[in-house]
Formats: sequence, C-alpha cells, structure tokens
Amino acid sequence: MSELTLQSVWSPPLKNLSASFGPGMHVLLGAEADGTADVIELCAGVRLPRRGRVALDGDAPAASPSARRQIASLLPSESWTQAGSISSWLEELSRLRGSRALEAARRFCPELEAGRSLASLSGVERRELALAAALAEPTPKLVALHEPLAAARGGAVARVLERLQALALEVPVLVATRNVADARRCGGRLLVLERGVLVRGPSDAWPSAMTPGLRVELWVECDAPRRLLAQLATSPEVEQASFDGRAGGRIELRGTDLERLALAVTRAALAAGVELRQLRAASPDLDTVHGASAGLAHAAYRAAQDGRRPAPPEPPRRP
Repeated sequence: MSELTLQSVWSPPLKNLSASFGPGMHVLLGAEADGTADVIELCAGVRLPRRGRVALDGDAPAASPSARRQIASLLPSESWTQAGSISSWLEELSRLRGSRALEAARRFCPELEAGRSLASLSGVERRELALAAALAEPTPKLVALHEPLAAARGGAVARVLERLQALALEVPVLVATRNVADARRCGGRLLVLERGVLVRGPSDAWPSAMTPGLRVELWVECDAPRRLLAQLATSPEVEQASFDGRAGGRIELRGTDLERLALAVTRAALAAGVELRQLRAASPDLDTVHGASAGLAHAAYRAAQDGRRPAPPEPPRRP
C-alpha cells in the first residue's frame, strides 16, 4: 500500500502544508492561486519544494527517477514538444512504461484521430491525451491529476471516473479541482485549500457541508413546469422559485434544506401528475466556499474567546 506525505511544505503559495494520503480518493478543492497546481507538480516530482519534504513511500519523487516513473500524473500545463503522430507517441509510451496507452486513448479520448501529428494538438487536446496516458498506467504507486474531469469530453467523463475509482482501491488518487460539482462527482476525502493553507475538510461536497447555513438551490426539469410551480406555491420548504420558459424550462428553487426541498418537489410532482426528468443540486462557486470557510473560522474564534471569558460575578445577596 502506497502512502504520499507532505511535511511542512513551503513553496509559494503553499504555507507550511502537511498532509498524508493513503490508498483512496482524495480531492483538493481550490484554485491555482490557492496552490492546487503547485501541490500536483510537487507530488508528481517535476519540482522540489522550497522547504519541507514530499515523499512517496519514503522517496522524494523529484529526487528519485524510479519513484517518478511510478506516478501517473496530469499536470496543470502539458507543454511537451514531442514530434511525430499520436499513435507513434502512444506506442513508444507503452513500450517504455508497459502500459496500454493506445487502448486508453481510444477509451478516454476517442475523438482524437491516432494519425494526427502531436504538433497539431491544441492545449485542450494535449491535456485530454495526457489524461488518457496517465490513466493507462497499469500499476502506479500514485495518481496525481489537475482538473481531470475538465480535461475529459462528453461521455468520457463517466469512464474517467470509473477508472479513478478503480485505481483508488489500490493507491492514493489525488485530484485537484476548483469545481465543487467535480469534487462531488469524485467523492472520497475532501480538503479545501485556500491561499496555500488547508482550511478545512468537509464531510462531502454537498451544499450543507460546503456552505453550511446558506440557502441551497435545486434545479428541476419536468414536462409541465408551470403545473409543478402551482403545486409548489404553498410548500413551506420553498422560499423562492423562478422559472423562465425561454431558458429551457428549468425551475430554480431555493430553501434551507436540500433533502426537504427535493422531497417537496417529489410530493408536488405526484400530486400534480408531473413527470420529473432531472433534479440537480446547484453547486456553490469557489468564492462562496471560501467565504463559508472564513465564516466558520470566525465562528470558531468567537466561541473560543467566549469560552475563555470569566463568568460574570454573582450579584451580592441581600441579608
């Protein structure tokens, strides 16, 4: 069983970052400015931290070619300049690493023609191909990926998630993303990185854990939205509702509790004889998540301060 450890890592913008990752899915939520790209590059071994240590089973990937060869990675920027065609590059990669890279490319990026030259690929296509190559690794010790779901297209997203879950049964899979919906789809352990610091580890990426205390939003698609809205008009769980027929017929509902809101929609649909096509929880953006982190930290600070204050003196008793 592999283990990745970061011990007191300083590498701007990272500030004294310490964490350990065993086998399983680990999602690092944050923007590149928060340090997610730096974490992936350090774990992939493409550079050393300014201070501290990154180790995979005791070896520093940046200082150990053998450790680096056992890491499947998707970097924030895939700027390799190999010549030749896609198929020739994948065949060479398979020979060197013992993988099935060509087969993986057909599975994870079927729209890329194998005969195309690497020089003709756009930046988006390079990342798509690099993701396929990373997922082709048969027995990696670590999988470190920056925005993997954003690099996949269409139906390949489900196949990428399936492969990641399979890899996570054996090795640490570290995914960095700024997209809360992508974090929710990956599942596993969640850590929020903000300005180089791990600020919290929510239980999951649903709104109740990501932005506690804030209103939740549910998007509903059905065959008769106006009839459903009329039925929901008296529901106490719905605090606000909006609908624009010109925008595809989606109903947007807001309330305090996502589960109660979904149950209210289900009951209303049954009562009105409406066919529900999709219920989807709207994901908060990263700025809202960071704002919630600040609010939680402030609340914890106030609670700690209140706990330190001495109890007020009792009023003197009358004789």
